Amino acid sequence: MIYMKIKWMMKIISLLLCFIFINIFLTGCWSQRELGDISMVTSIGVDKIPNEDAYLFTFQIIIPSQVSPVKGGGGEQAPVTIISQKGKTLFEAIRGASQKAPNQLFFPHARLFVFSEDVAKDGLGDFWDMLERDHEIRPLTTIFITKGSKAKTILTIMTPIEKMPSDSLLEESKLAEKRLAFTTRVDIDDTIKAIATPGKEPFMGGVEMIGNSQAAQADNIKQAEPKAIIKANAIALFYGEKLQGWLKDGSARGLLWVLGKVKSTVMNVPCKNKEDFINVEILNSKAQIHPQIKNGRPKMQVTIDTEASIGETSCFIDLTDSEEIVRIQERVGKQIKKEADEAIHIAQKYKSDVFGFGTIIYRSYPGEWKKWESSWKDHFKEMEVEVKANVYIRRSGLRNKPLQNK
Repeated sequence: MIYMKIKWMMKIISLLLCFIFINIFLTGCWSQRELGDISMVTSIGVDKIPNEDAYLFTFQIIIPSQVSPVKGGGGEQAPVTIISQKGKTLFEAIRGASQKAPNQLFFPHARLFVFSEDVAKDGLGDFWDMLERDHEIRPLTTIFITKGSKAKTILTIMTPIEKMPSDSLLEESKLAEKRLAFTTRVDIDDTIKAIATPGKEPFMGGVEMIGNSQAAQADNIKQAEPKAIIKANAIALFYGEKLQGWLKDGSARGLLWVLGKVKSTVMNVPCKNKEDFINVEILNSKAQIHPQIKNGRPKMQVTIDTEASIGETSCFIDLTDSEEIVRIQERVGKQIKKEADEAIHIAQKYKSDVFGFGTIIYRSYPGEWKKWESSWKDHFKEMEVEVKANVYIRRSGLRNKPLQNK
């Protein structure tokens, strides 16, 4: 009995010593910063300043009392505020903007980085070092390029559904990517990897303001129909650090077809009478790219395999007829090929190999790549690309013979 008691006492003493030892080396939250001591930045915008060698940086900052879920939070005030600061670099602008904010700017929760079209055309090379080096800016921050409007304007438009403008834009781009495939979301890490990869050029999602720019303020959310909205409906093509051109709607989707990134979208194909349409829902797609050397020149074969279902018909059709299904598959396949060809043609026009064809040559034919690397943009521009699209309709819905047939 005495031995057992001594044994239990030794165990208890050991546990206490371990507890004391661990607590000695626990640092706790020594670097914590309370919400009331920081100004939390959700988005950053960059615009050109005419006739000056500087940029206008816009920081969108959360107002905690307006987004709080507790009773008493929210109200007539906008959920965010905007601080703008001129500077030659982002680092300089952050220090300058701290004089206008009541607290230190805090960037780990920033989700958006928006560059104006003018800034992107001049080149984004000045920003990559800061974005990659600074520990507070997350590499998963999404990058957008504005089309036809200033970055500051994009960040000041309030939305009626989402409290936070940055959340609204991200959710809209996410939906446009998953449901329509007219744009894609690219983050800082994706862009830097593309720049560092031989034979590949970066591309980024594009956003556009539709409506009256004067309505880009908090009053916008008080309208039943907002006077200004933001649409994510394009893809920006780059060569190196500079914006070259745009892919929009079908051609933007064409890029995603070639990359195998179309997960869902809707396509319309004409009926036999060429007046009505059949809506086909794309369920999934994948792409395979096979490089070749033909007559001493590079060639690419792109095969796109797509699964689909019939979404809606507005014409007389018998979906129990296998030949009718084959005809629909062929029409959808032709449209997919057309969109992919259009995206390739536009990219070749700007010498922007956003498909990574050069990377595939580099991996498959390293000897040839050494000869072509220095002039790859010219080889890419003249390259023959053969696209083949295979469509498989898996489902026709609950009705094989639409009511129009009667």
